[in-house]
Amino acid sequence: MSHRRTFLSRRGPFVIGAGIALAAGALTVPVVNAATVSGTAAATPSAKRLHDDFNGDGYPDLAIGAPYSKVGGLPTAGAVSVVYGSSSGLSTSRKQVLTWPGRDTSDTPATGYGSGLQSADLDGDGYADLLSSVGVAMMDVDDGCAVVVNWGGPKGLSAIPTTLAWSPSSEWHGQFAVGDVDGDKHPDLVTPGADQWLSDHPDEPKEEDTTVRHGPFTRTGGSPKKDYFTLDPRDALQNAVFTAGDVTGDGIADLVVSTSDPDEPDSRGTALFTGGKEGFTPRGWLKDTKGRLIGGEDVEIGDLDKDGYGDIVVGHSVDSYDSDVELPTKGGALGVVYGGPDGVSTIREPVWINQDTAGVPGVGEHGDGMGSGLSVGDTNGDGYLDVATGLPGEDFDGITDAGSVLVLRGSASGLTGTGAKSFSQNTRGVPGTAEKQDRFGAETALLDANADKKDGLIVGDPAENAGNGSLWVFSAGSGGIGASGSFSFGAATLGAPSAGARFGAAVGD
Repeated sequence: MSHRRTFLSRRGPFVIGAGIALAAGALTVPVVNAATVSGTAAATPSAKRLHDDFNGDGYPDLAIGAPYSKVGGLPTAGAVSVVYGSSSGLSTSRKQVLTWPGRDTSDTPATGYGSGLQSADLDGDGYADLLSSVGVAMMDVDDGCAVVVNWGGPKGLSAIPTTLAWSPSSEWHGQFAVGDVDGDKHPDLVTPGADQWLSDHPDEPKEEDTTVRHGPFTRTGGSPKKDYFTLDPRDALQNAVFTAGDVTGDGIADLVVSTSDPDEPDSRGTALFTGGKEGFTPRGWLKDTKGRLIGGEDVEIGDLDKDGYGDIVVGHSVDSYDSDVELPTKGGALGVVYGGPDGVSTIREPVWINQDTAGVPGVGEHGDGMGSGLSVGDTNGDGYLDVATGLPGEDFDGITDAGSVLVLRGSASGLTGTGAKSFSQNTRGVPGTAEKQDRFGAETALLDANADKKDGLIVGDPAENAGNGSLWVFSAGSGGIGASGSFSFGAATLGAPSAGARFGAAVGD
């Protein structure tokens, strides 16, 4: 996902580019309006539910953001469409469309509902809930950014979103992370900015720049406890990319923040903060074996080598930084840092992977955008997590920025180019035809919609059809992702607003 466009696909809805100053020294990685849900079965919640199963029927569901959708006269109010999973996978006949209700008047304008989609069971009822970033003015104050949630249940997601967090746009740009960062088995919400705490507690210190809202949440948006802590001076965290996942293997989510190093403003860096009952412990900047910063515009966490520790995958999709002359990032790249009990592995070295890596299809060319729209999942059922990445700027057959998607395989030795697969609209069996500026692959998701323990590939292309946007669905088998039987659809198929909606700009599983 390119964080230099207006709407981020997962982390937040606005433009980024500021820096972060760590509270600890650098870490060099060691070398060693809702439609009725049709065709969905009601279910009694059990103790354990899939984190992306909104209606509790045992099948993961797919949420699709269209943040430029026109609603009630507002040209960019935004919308979310949900396609529900089943034993036969995804079908556009099992759907739900959500828009920003009651927010179509001039005093409460909304912008970009459907950005930054993520899912988690926030209230502990056994149904996954859907979180989104949105830009909205609240309580007759300055414009700001919010995280809102549509609550899951046996009939699908609630029609009316509940606000979980809000701050003026000067404090943050809508990015957030969700994970159990304190080890109490309930997902927590981490956002830059100190929320309304700054005005509610005027006598308290003002240096805190990050808020943790601890779960479980109530359906009014309440949280039993908030913590405020410092990652960085406030003006530097507005544009950071946040994600959470268990890097240390202790069952507690850790926080990864990718942004610019203030000492090297034309570069990107990634910082690791390990979670725990007492809060976050800063582990410093991630670096490769030559001491170079590993940073980018997207980041995901998943266990690629099946050793019990989550691995950090950084998408360095913009290859025009001054620092890139020293990095193997031509055409974009993935920087992979392997996890370990103290945060990073002392056994496995970090690696860079781009189209010039052995086994990876294609050739690295400036502007390809490899590292965009990252997603992690097991595409062939072997227990090793794989990585999908878009290359929305990929040129081929004389077509500029037609775009493609790569799926790289995890293995006992980590992420590898061996067995990598490439897909575009010119791949046999894929619907559509590659055209100039399509930018196919701007967003991806890996989702097991039929619960067969193999993740299919979802590709979002918000630029398709003059900005209306479109989505592609690829199935998975023992051999991984295949083009046979893939299908495509847009917002109009689901009865959602379509003109200029940029359907597929966010894909949340």
